[in-house]
Amino acid sequence: MASIDKTYIDGKEYPIYRQWWIDNYDKMVKELGEAIWLYTFSIFEFDYKGRYVEEEVVVTPEFLKNNTKDIDHYVKFYDFAIWNTSEKEDRWLVKNCPIESFRIKMIEVYPRGWSGFKGQSWVPKKNNKPKCIK
Repeated sequence: MASIDKTYIDGKEYPIYRQWWIDNYDKMVKELGEAIWLYTFSIFEFDYKGRYVEEEVVVTPEFLKNNTKDIDHYVKFYDFAIWNTSEKEDRWLVKNCPIESFRIKMIEVYPRGWSGFKGQSWVPKKNNKPKCIK
């Protein structure tokens, strides 16, 4: 089965995804081998004039605590891709990402009988809304 590919969000949701990424960084690295890359982090590869930065930027929770250019930029956008995930990452996210818009997307893309949903109480029965947190 294919993965969901890209997950699109609204800019006002971006701080929620960003904070979730910070809070779950160590767990992602431990369980997936690396953190899921957020497309929005590419903004740190450019200076404020749009020129490519020569030195490599390593995005970590500590880096994000001191650099908020991404929030200032993406909070104004609508319907942009936050990440592109494999099925392996989708399975991990289903277990670990409680963000409502993500869960709704998963339910839209994968059939209710998908093995990645096994044991997830938030996956609703047919025609019910998911139990999620914002």
